[in-house]
Amino acid sequence: MRRTPAALATLLIAISPAAAAQSVPVTSLGQPTATFEEPFDQVTSLRELSDGRVLVADLLARAVTLADLGQGIGTAVGREGQGPKEFRFPFGLVPLPGDSTLLVDPAQRRFLMIGPDGAPITTIAFPEEFAGLVRIRGADQRGRVYAEGSPFPGEPGGFGESMPTVPDSVPLLLWDRAQGRVDRLGKIKIPGMAMATAGGAQARTVAIRQQPLPVADAWSVTPDGRIGIARVGDYHVDWWGTPRAIGRPVKYTPVEVTKRDKEIVAERARDARAGLRMTVGGPARPARGGSGAPPSAPDLPEPEWPEFKPPFVANGAMATHEGQLWVERSQPADADRLYDVFGADGNLLRQVKMSADRRLVGFGTGTVYLARSDEDELQYLERYAMPD
Repeated sequence: MRRTPAALATLLIAISPAAAAQSVPVTSLGQPTATFEEPFDQVTSLRELSDGRVLVADLLARAVTLADLGQGIGTAVGREGQGPKEFRFPFGLVPLPGDSTLLVDPAQRRFLMIGPDGAPITTIAFPEEFAGLVRIRGADQRGRVYAEGSPFPGEPGGFGESMPTVPDSVPLLLWDRAQGRVDRLGKIKIPGMAMATAGGAQARTVAIRQQPLPVADAWSVTPDGRIGIARVGDYHVDWWGTPRAIGRPVKYTPVEVTKRDKEIVAERARDARAGLRMTVGGPARPARGGSGAPPSAPDLPEPEWPEFKPPFVANGAMATHEGQLWVERSQPADADRLYDVFGADGNLLRQVKMSADRRLVGFGTGTVYLARSDEDELQYLERYAMPD
C-alpha cells in the first residue's frame, strides 16, 4: 500500500475537451546535486535555510528534521506532544525572516516557532480569524502569514446541531503579525466534500473527506507577497499583488479517469495516519496508528467520480523564490509527473518532467527539492539546481 496521506478530497464536473496543449519547451532537472540518505515516511513540507540546510516536516512519522544534505546529517527538531515546545500534527513549515520558521500544528491550533539553529522556541496560537479548518500556506519576507479560509464556521467541531452546507469558495486570509490584524484578500474555488456524523448533541464525531480528483483552484505565495492562483475554470494563472497579472488560458487535453485511478485513491484512503478527526465539545486530534478510523467514526458515502480529471492536481501549485509558479498537470495513472511553469506575467513558460516516483516538495534559492519514493514507499530527499 502506498504510504501517502489519506486522500483528502471531489466535486463532480465535466471538463469539455480542448485543443492540444501549447507548444512550450519540456525540460528535466537532470541529476541531483545532493541526496539525503536517511528515509522519511511522508515529506509534507520543506524550508531551506540560508546556509543550505533544510527543515523537513514528516506528517506520517510525526517528526521534524533539520537535514544537512552536504554532510548527510539529520537532527530531530522538537518532539510529538502537547507541551510548550512540542507538536502533534506537523503539517507545514512557514518561512519567516532571519531563518526562523513557523511549524503549523492544526491539531492544537497553534504554531511552533523554530529558531535559525533548529531549536524550538515557543508556541503561538492561531489568530481568532483562523477558525475552523483553515489551511496555512506560506508567508512573505515581512513575516505576514497567508492562509486559505475554512469552509466551516467556528472552531473545530463547532458545527452546531446540523451539518452546514459546504460553500464552493473560501477567502484567502492575510495575517499581519506586526499589526495584529487579519485581512480578506479575495476568494478561491475549493473542492467538494463528503461529510458524515456520529454520536449525539453532546459529543459527535465528524468525518470529512474531499471528493477524489477535485476541481478546485490552487495557489501559493512568493517571498515578495505576490499570490499566484491557478484558476480551474479555464486554466489560467492569476497573480495578485504588485504588479497584478492575468495570464492567457492554457489549452489542454482532458485526461480520462480510469479504474487504476480509483485503485490509487482507495490505497491512499486506507492509510488513516494522516487523518484529522474532530469531536464536538473538544479539540481536534489526529488519528493515530494505521488501524483506520475509531469505532465511533461515521461511514462516509461512496466517492463521486468525474469522467475526466481537472487540468491540474488539487493543491498542486508552488511558488519559487524567484517569482514563478509551478503547477502539477493532471496525468494518466502511473505516468511521469509534469509541472507547468508560469512566469510573473501569468503565462506558461515551459514544462518540467520527472519520473512518477518523484514529487516536488519545495524550493530554495536557485534550488528545487524532490521526494523520491522507493519500492517500500520510503521517501528520500533530493536537491536539484533550478533549471534555466
